[in-house]
Amino acid sequence: MLVSGLIAGVVLGLASGGNWRSLQRFDLKLWPGLLIGVIARAVAPFLGGLALSVSIAGLMLVGLIAVVNRALPGAWLIGLGSLLNALVTIANAGMPVDPAALAASGKPTPSDGLHVILGPDTRLSFLADVLLVPLVNNIYSLGDVVLAVGGFWMTFRLLKRQ
Repeated sequence: MLVSGLIAGVVLGLASGGNWRSLQRFDLKLWPGLLIGVIARAVAPFLGGLALSVSIAGLMLVGLIAVVNRALPGAWLIGLGSLLNALVTIANAGMPVDPAALAASGKPTPSDGLHVILGPDTRLSFLADVLLVPLVNNIYSLGDVVLAVGGFWMTFRLLKRQ
């Protein structure tokens, strides 16, 4: 969701009169760490038994980079979203996903080592993947939404800076 938010921020920032040149002043400290964290999250589902550990490490790295760059617009939201996702994932040994949302989306039960089915024993269930977005037919968590808003705000504000 972070990448989607960043892209949406760029598109809407430019569409509303933003300028590419504003990105020249974008000073993201430790940016390779952010790239590594995002890549870790993207490849985690393909890593079998390492999936959960790699995903959590990626979340924590993205959150750490956000804290280091907290002066940037939206960075604190990126850090918060990463923390929310890490908390619910650690508390449940996987990201809980709502079976009703899976059924409504027509998606099969994930077997990627990252997700667990939401149930009565789920901790922090309000942070789980429970938000079905029909437009993209995907299920998101509150942390995902906060991450996306943070990424959007960061790029949108940077493009709109004069």
